[in-house]
Amino acid sequence: MKRILLLFTILLTVQIGFAQEEVAIEQIINQRINKLIINPGWDVHMIHNEADSSCRVAIITTEDYAAFAYNVQLCNVKDSTLTILENTQLPQGTVVEIEGPMTFRKISLLDKAKADADDVVATHHEEGEDIFLGRNSSFHIRHYHNPTGYPIMSVWDHAQLTIDTISGEGNVLVKVYEGDFQYGTDLLKGKIKLCEYEDDTRGLNYRQKDTRIIKTKEVDGEMVTTDRYQIWAPTLMIKVSLGLQKMNSPKDANSPLLQDGTTSLRVGMDTYFRLSNRWSVSTGIMANTQWRSLCHQVKLENNELTVIDGQGDFQRNRLISTYIGIPVSLNYYLGKHQTESISLDCFVGRTGRGRLSTTIDPTKFFGFKNWKHEEVDIFNPWKLEVGLSFNTQHLGVIHGVRIFTNLLPEYKPGVTTDKFRTVGVEIKL
Repeated sequence: MKRILLLFTILLTVQIGFAQEEVAIEQIINQRINKLIINPGWDVHMIHNEADSSCRVAIITTEDYAAFAYNVQLCNVKDSTLTILENTQLPQGTVVEIEGPMTFRKISLLDKAKADADDVVATHHEEGEDIFLGRNSSFHIRHYHNPTGYPIMSVWDHAQLTIDTISGEGNVLVKVYEGDFQYGTDLLKGKIKLCEYEDDTRGLNYRQKDTRIIKTKEVDGEMVTTDRYQIWAPTLMIKVSLGLQKMNSPKDANSPLLQDGTTSLRVGMDTYFRLSNRWSVSTGIMANTQWRSLCHQVKLENNELTVIDGQGDFQRNRLISTYIGIPVSLNYYLGKHQTESISLDCFVGRTGRGRLSTTIDPTKFFGFKNWKHEEVDIFNPWKLEVGLSFNTQHLGVIHGVRIFTNLLPEYKPGVTTDKFRTVGVEIKL
């Protein structure tokens, strides 16, 4: 019995010794490394050690994967770039430890890679980002120090960059593309410029939605955030809308202004200012053209329209007006991904003379041949239009629906005694 207990004790001791042996494989890199690339499949721990003149790379696990690890090519060194290769054989998230001077000029985490570091010192260069996080990757830095310069960090789709403490004298630029950036204690005497971008066309393009400046200063021996404000996002967008309008019918059925219907086209270019995560204001310049198809056949005499039904050849008549003005829109974004929004807008525009277009060829309803154009001065020169829109990015070329009305009369006083008002619907393209 004593021999059995002794044998069991020896085996248990050996087993504990194996369990405590965490390093399965290691590699010494005796050269200067300026760039670190981490591929998916690992949980990389970076340990800062200024005393070392080289880097040590090792697999650290709580289980014995030595038999598998020795058949795995862990990393690759080319020129001054250290690449932790993709993990395809060991369990996902197996810990890789990198120990050394940790003065990488660039650290890149590719899709789904994971890393954490005790200390990272910024060494800004002119070759792009100092820290790059690919989709679904995560990087936790306990202390990030920027002695000078202007390092750049990029955080992409669903990636997460977390910095517990940030310090130093210089400035930092963080670009977030549908990712997440969080920091704890800000001891930076410079400023953090945080630029956020949103997915514009389902991952094919990004547009800037927000830029914030975060500053700190020393108050009573402590660094405190004193100014956090947003600045204009210099984004220009071209917008196109097609609409149908319904107008009040004249009381007189023989009025030359009696219409079959009105169509409209809005083409403009605008930019927007992000007020918060949910609210923004947009403005720009826009042209709004309306085509009114008349029920009666008319002619222009002394700047007045006269009905001439049955007098001569059959003809079609349209009244056309174009307003150039400024749209202002207040937008509220819906949902977590903010691909939908509701907008309340106002358009103030002015037109010159309108136009009466006449054709005697009924087969050319949509063409431009055989049309005669005459200027008319019957439209109200001002338009004050208000609208309510629902906007989306999930309907292909259709980007929303807008309901609108003109608050001013369509025609000048004296042209008609009817007070024309319009209500219309537009499809945003």
